Amino acid sequence: MPPQVSDQDLGDAILRSVENGAFPQSEDVASALVTSTVVPKLLAAVDKAREDTKNEIRKLSRETAPDVDGWIAQARKLQGDIKRSQETAHEIVQQAESGKNNAARVQDAAAKVSFLYSEITYNESLVQVVEQVRDISALLEAAQEAAVHGHVIHALNRLEDGHGALKRLGPFGNTRVVGVLRSKADQLRAAIVETTTESWNALILADTAERRLSLKEEIQNGESIHIKTVVEALTKLNLLDGFISRLSRDLDTLILSSRLVIGADRLVSSFEIDRDDIQVKGHVSDMSVQAALQDIQGFAEYLSTRLPPSIAIPLSDKWVPIMAKQLIDNWLLPAVPLSPNGVSDFEETLSLVLGLALFFDELEWTGQDRLRDWVDKSPEIWLARRKATAIARVRAFCPRRVREKKTVERVETQMVSKGDAVLGAQEEQDEDWGAEWGDEAEPGKDGAAPQADEVEEEDMSAWGIDDDEPAEEIQQESKPPEQGDNSEEDTEAWGWGEEDETQPVPLEPSSKPSEQKKSNVKATVPQKLALEKELTLRETYTVTAIPDSIVEIIMQTISDVGILNKPDLINSIVAPASVGLYAIPSLLLAMYRATAATHYSKDVAGNMLIYNDCSRLSDRLRSLVHQLTENDKTSSIPQHLRPSVSLKLDNDIKTIEAFGKRAYGREMESQRTIVRDLLDGAQGFQTCTAAPFAAECDNAIAMTIDRITEVKRQWQTILSHSALLQSLGSLVSTALTKFITDVEDITDIAEDESRKLHGYVVSLSSLSSLFQTEDAAGTSRDMTNVYTPNWFKFQYLGEILDSSLADIQFLWTGSELKLEMEAEEVVDLIKALFAESDYRRKAIGAIRRATLRRYALSSLVNSLLHTKKPIPFEFLINGQFLRTSIDEFLTQNGISAESTLNVEYTRALIPPLHVASFEHDDWVSAVDVLSQTSPAGVWSGEHGIQSGQEQILTASYDGLLRVWNLSGDAIAISTPPYNSGRITSLKTAKWLSNKKIVAAGLDNVVRVYKYDEDTRAITQSLELYNHRWGVEDVAVHGPTNRILSASTDATISLFSATAKDSPAAPSTLLPTSTTASNKRQKLSKPEKSVPTRGALTTLSGHTAPASNVIFKPEDATVAYSASHDHTLRTWDLPTSTCVDTRTTSHSLLSLTALPKLNLLATGTSARHITLIDPRASATQIAVMTLRGHLNAVVSLDTNPNSEYGLVSASHDGTCRIWDVRSVKPNAGAMVDGGQVGESVYVVEREGMGGKSKASGDGVKVFGVRWDADVGIVSTGEDKRVQINRGVGERGGG
Repeated sequence: MPPQVSDQDLGDAILRSVENGAFPQSEDVASALVTSTVVPKLLAAVDKAREDTKNEIRKLSRETAPDVDGWIAQARKLQGDIKRSQETAHEIVQQAESGKNNAARVQDAAAKVSFLYSEITYNESLVQVVEQVRDISALLEAAQEAAVHGHVIHALNRLEDGHGALKRLGPFGNTRVVGVLRSKADQLRAAIVETTTESWNALILADTAERRLSLKEEIQNGESIHIKTVVEALTKLNLLDGFISRLSRDLDTLILSSRLVIGADRLVSSFEIDRDDIQVKGHVSDMSVQAALQDIQGFAEYLSTRLPPSIAIPLSDKWVPIMAKQLIDNWLLPAVPLSPNGVSDFEETLSLVLGLALFFDELEWTGQDRLRDWVDKSPEIWLARRKATAIARVRAFCPRRVREKKTVERVETQMVSKGDAVLGAQEEQDEDWGAEWGDEAEPGKDGAAPQADEVEEEDMSAWGIDDDEPAEEIQQESKPPEQGDNSEEDTEAWGWGEEDETQPVPLEPSSKPSEQKKSNVKATVPQKLALEKELTLRETYTVTAIPDSIVEIIMQTISDVGILNKPDLINSIVAPASVGLYAIPSLLLAMYRATAATHYSKDVAGNMLIYNDCSRLSDRLRSLVHQLTENDKTSSIPQHLRPSVSLKLDNDIKTIEAFGKRAYGREMESQRTIVRDLLDGAQGFQTCTAAPFAAECDNAIAMTIDRITEVKRQWQTILSHSALLQSLGSLVSTALTKFITDVEDITDIAEDESRKLHGYVVSLSSLSSLFQTEDAAGTSRDMTNVYTPNWFKFQYLGEILDSSLADIQFLWTGSELKLEMEAEEVVDLIKALFAESDYRRKAIGAIRRATLRRYALSSLVNSLLHTKKPIPFEFLINGQFLRTSIDEFLTQNGISAESTLNVEYTRALIPPLHVASFEHDDWVSAVDVLSQTSPAGVWSGEHGIQSGQEQILTASYDGLLRVWNLSGDAIAISTPPYNSGRITSLKTAKWLSNKKIVAAGLDNVVRVYKYDEDTRAITQSLELYNHRWGVEDVAVHGPTNRILSASTDATISLFSATAKDSPAAPSTLLPTSTTASNKRQKLSKPEKSVPTRGALTTLSGHTAPASNVIFKPEDATVAYSASHDHTLRTWDLPTSTCVDTRTTSHSLLSLTALPKLNLLATGTSARHITLIDPRASATQIAVMTLRGHLNAVVSLDTNPNSEYGLVSASHDGTCRIWDVRSVKPNAGAMVDGGQVGESVYVVEREGMGGKSKASGDGVKVFGVRWDADVGIVSTGEDKRVQINRGVGERGGG
């Protein structure tokens, strides 16, 4: 039931809802029921509320009524003010409008006044213009009157005044009357020009037909006309320059050219002077330069006396240069002497030329500077003419002399020992000489004189393929004599020859046939035991007349230099330029090279003639140089003018030899290509028994034989005997190589095919007839095997094609087949010739077992390991690297073939290749690497260096530290230390952590630097003082913050890298310890002082400079030091005592540890590395000696990837990589030196080009580090940091 609510409450709720929009808060009221009986009461309440509201509004209106009345009054007053303002504004506008009208009237009046003034001004100016026109007319009439009476100058002056007046008319100049005056003035000027021109032509008359020129000073034309008057008139008319130019042309055409230009008939006209006339008459009888100069001077005198200076001087500026050019081109240049005989006459001619120029100067003429310049440059002109003439002679005689051929003899004397093949077997004399000759003529084994550029191939040195060649073959090659033996030469320089070890020379691609019978082992017996004999070798070959003609010109040129510097000509004008004649030989040889292809092209053996001529030229030039050197020993000419000093022919001789060899190489390559193309017609001999291919194969063999035979016919009259055999050997070798390759490529050879192929072998073997020679006794000798390197292999191929399995196996085991063919080659041939059977398998197995070498073992291990990519391995047997076959190793070491061998394999060291070089401003003394695997990187922990962010630290002789990234950017450079004037060159630097660097040098101070990679700053944080002399080396230990330093004061110092752990620095060693240093400090006080500290302890004991110091790798309380006093000392750091001393035979310069082997490696001044066992129990000081360097070993570091490896840096300019297991074979044990080791690889400085010298001048290596991530980093005298890294590895380990 709804709640009961009173009518009053319900009405109030409705009113509040209407007034405020509020909903009833009472639940009873909100839910109350409104009935019809209640509505009237609610309406009554609403009416009452409405009346109350009205009454309240009325009350408020009565209360605010006075205020409203005031507002209304104010509004009415404001409205009145606005109306009055509008009226005032209207009045102002009316007044402004009336002002505008007045201003317009004023402006109009002003314009009229201005117009009147301008009219007045115009009228006044018009009056002035009329007066000026009248004056101009009077001037023109006066000018006309003067011209009529012959007063040309007066007329021109009046005419000039008239023109000036016309220009001053201004805007009236365009009026008609002025135009009439201008026209009259122009007509008057034209009349004067015509009159003046007639006068000029009458005074200066050029008669082309008579070739005569007349110059008159005055003429009569009604009245006297003087040439000066005409000149003045022409000057005022601005026409004089044109008339003088025409006169100059007339002088050149009529007189000068006739006298100075020599015609094709070699005749020159002469001229005569008759008072005012000069005329060309007859021909000159005296064709000397002196006569020409005299005539020119006479001509100049004629002009100077007939013409006033106003004409003569400007005329000289035009005709004198023309005359000078003609005189130089036609008379002076031909007068330049081409031999010393004409030098005196030439000097006289130059004096006359200078006299002529001086005569022109006296006349105040111009244009003669060209003559004076030519005299001043006469030495250069003489030299240029000598050069041009010599070149022209070569260009002229080459086409003729190339057809003149002659036979020349080459003689060479050599000292040969008793064991030489020439003395050991007289019958081989011709062959040995021929081979020697052939070597000098054609350095290539295949006959190609110039060795082609090596084709870049994959480096296979780590596989040891070269090592797998038989020892006999390796020893067949000897180093070419012209290369010299640098190591032996350097050894003699050091005086340590008794310690040298004989090294086998590696096999070179350009082998020499004669050297196949020689040994490369150097003689180690005393010279007095060697029986030697002088042997003279002779051989003839054909050349053209060109080489001798060129040498003749060269000799004449050199002779001229000597003559020009004799007392009678030493003061001549060309003598100073005589040294320039020494450039002529180079120019002649260059001209010969440039034109040789054209001159020799018509000869079928043109390239071979070029080769012979170049050989002849080089031989004669060498002899000439030697002769001149001997002559200069007694010569009296100045040192700088002697041929031995100024005549530089070495490069020209090399160039001409190279040119000849290139010609020879082109010819040989052309012939080899022809041979290969002929054999290609057989299509690989795949079906040599089936028609029609059989005929093609037969034709290919026959044509190849015919071609090589024809080549011999063409060349045998040209080449020397040995060169001919060498060249034919190359062609035959090409043919045999092609045939052998084609046969080996056949996978299945039937019996009839085998017989056919054997027949081809027999046919090609007939080429041996080309190599038949006779010795002095007339005995015929077959030299095919000497000049055809693969001859024996070819013969063995023929034997295999015609043999049974047993015969082939015997050839391999019982003969020298293995020296000519690889085992797999024979195996492949057996597989192609014989069907599968047990006999074939047994024969193949026997062949393969006899050739088990390093390469085969490496392939076997790769197969067993199932490697995805073949890996080269090294093999150690009894601790020695395998360098031969196992059979040979057993034989050399006296091991039974039935013994069990313990073979160890290890990954082969990859040859380090050059990666990058960083340039410095000065020598780079030391280097260190910061990487994840370097000691400083490991000490830095997880916050150290990141992969790919490796950094390189270098110390330089300029006193600066530099930090590099691997891109070659110097990311941080230190500032020079404040050292009070001491030397700041740095000798050593090490990373202590990724934030700290330690460095020291010649200023005796060890410095600790703070390195901030973010700001790229290297700042000093601590200076450590204890040494009195320079510091050579420092060693650091990051975990303990300890530093060791080795000094030339013979002490070792132990420092702390933190200032709080270090004692005060000795006051006597500080830079402020002297008065002088105090003064310097005041003058150059650093911006920020650096803390100074002293050493924790000093280790004394060395008696000479300490060169190197290291911490023991596994125990930082122990240190090792090396010194120039030959000792290696072990130090106990806690007690500061020396616990062990090992004395060697040489000064020790560098030191590193091989901890796994308990060895220390020390570099010595005696060029070797000594491995020392520092343990007290060791009974031998030197365990092993590593030899190979040619100079002092100054830096060492260990291989981070191998406990047996290390790298060394030497003053010989190289770094060498060593493996202590690599023992030199047959070296034996040295006295107190243990075994002798040899280097694995040699790292040269980039740019050396393989020309290492013991002195290492310019490329000495000062420091080296080997990092697993970066590679081998070395520094040196060449101002570079060089990085080398192994192929396929990041660090090259």
